[in-house]
Amino acid sequence: MTFLSLIVALALVQWWGSGAPLQRDGWFFAWMDRLQGVEALNKVPGAYSLTAILVPCLTLWLLTWGLVAWLSPIWVFFIAVPVLLYSFGRGDFSAAVKAYLVACKREDSVAASQLLEELRGGVTHGTDADAEDWQTLNQQALAVISYRGFERMFAVLFWFVILGPMGALLYRLSLLYRERSPDRFVERWVWLLEWPVVRLMGLTWAMAGNFDTCVSHWKQTALNFTLPSIQVLRGQLLGALGEPAVLGEVDAAGTNVGLEEPLLEIPLEDPDHSRRLIHASLPLLSRSLLLWVCALALVTLLV
Repeated sequence: MTFLSLIVALALVQWWGSGAPLQRDGWFFAWMDRLQGVEALNKVPGAYSLTAILVPCLTLWLLTWGLVAWLSPIWVFFIAVPVLLYSFGRGDFSAAVKAYLVACKREDSVAASQLLEELRGGVTHGTDADAEDWQTLNQQALAVISYRGFERMFAVLFWFVILGPMGALLYRLSLLYRERSPDRFVERWVWLLEWPVVRLMGLTWAMAGNFDTCVSHWKQTALNFTLPSIQVLRGQLLGALGEPAVLGEVDAAGTNVGLEEPLLEIPLEDPDHSRRLIHASLPLLSRSLLLWVCALALVTLLV
């Protein structure tokens, strides 16, 4: 049922261009506003954010459990598909990236900056909202594309497979909360949800793109517990597109040093070259999604 729900949801996204018909977030923001009036939640660190995120997820879990227990697991399909569509990323990602490339081709930096802001959304870590030249704009675009391509589909699918519809909703509501009301606790919460998926994403990109250079990037940050997801993803994406990793110095113990911000050191000085990398990122993301679908189909057949 998991695989069937996934296939139907992806087919509807291809038809509509996104999950927009079901993506109405007003109810969640109204729920957040209502919780603001509960003073007890504001006195405990993380209580407000966890309550806002977990209560809808637990409600969904109870509904799913009730359908399985009292009716049939087949009925979960009619919950899973709408929840998946709701949990996928907002907007038409491919159209936005293509519009950015068109602006680059016209050398319209104003339009390109506006499109990059729209793509960026609430993402701030590892990006610079004040980019003024094509080199910086394209580097920022690659970082944003790596993260947006990841969060809109892959992270949602990972948690859907692990925890069912509740997992997909958990991830999306966490991102919506972070974009609406960012704080240190929820930033760390989202980072924890993304940490295993980011590493899996790197291995996927290695198989769908340039294996050697992507694995070289992946090794630098596979066990890193400080870098934001967007920085790790940017390096992995560049590696999959054939850009070599920048290695730090090696100390006497054989450990890389000076890599607190290793992914920001990757040189992309040629705007035309970085634009070609942006263009190549969309087919890479499509191949990666196909790889995930095939892997899940194989697991479903074997199990």
